[in-house]
Amino acid sequence: MPYIHGRNPVIEALEHQRPIQKIYIQHGNRGDKINLIFRLAKQNRIPITNADPHKIAKMVGKVTHQGVVALVSPVEIRDIADLLEAPLPENRYGLWVIADQIQDPHNMGAIIRSAEVLGADGVIFGTRDTVPITDTVVKASAGAALHCPLYTAPNLGRAVAALKEKNIWVYGSSLETDQQLWDVDFLRHCAIVIGGEGSGIRPSLAKSCDVLFKIPQPGSTQSLNASVAAGVILAETLRQRLGNPRG
Repeated sequence: MPYIHGRNPVIEALEHQRPIQKIYIQHGNRGDKINLIFRLAKQNRIPITNADPHKIAKMVGKVTHQGVVALVSPVEIRDIADLLEAPLPENRYGLWVIADQIQDPHNMGAIIRSAEVLGADGVIFGTRDTVPITDTVVKASAGAALHCPLYTAPNLGRAVAALKEKNIWVYGSSLETDQQLWDVDFLRHCAIVIGGEGSGIRPSLAKSCDVLFKIPQPGSTQSLNASVAAGVILAETLRQRLGNPRG
């Protein structure tokens, strides 16, 4: 596993949403920068473990680590610009998932797993309101996070607008519409927005969607889990495309 060591490098990694799994801080290490590391780690829900000097030295060797080491995830996180600058698939329809306000790491991991298994080209998520890609997310994805392209977007509203300019249709799952999933045409390049647990898609994103639909729910429970909803939607998308020559 790769490590980042030193107070400033770890702070920079936290501020730039690097996929950090865990932070080790040497016993007795104090100061303003240590307090900042604790605060940023709490915001990003990254666990911190106290460690003795021997353990830290065993991890990083004879380097100046200042008593701070971060374990970095092997998962590659790309910038949304990489997707926007790349050409669209030519012989098939592209498919992306946009995770909006997904707070639970197990839900996020399960969404990534469904996206990878059902043929999506990647998952897009915000940097401020969605859980970061931690070790828990990677484990919940059953390893899919290592294979499914992940894109971070500082502003999902702007990302959606840019996707639409690229001729990618944006679909949203919402209970605030009468159109049902089975009546929606997914035979085009598209990105599907999955809203957070309880809150759903934020209103500003819902207004930006080209198509809104809902999953029929004849049962008495109010709504589906976000990751289950993602799986249902992606399965329907795949079903339509398997029966189409372009796919």
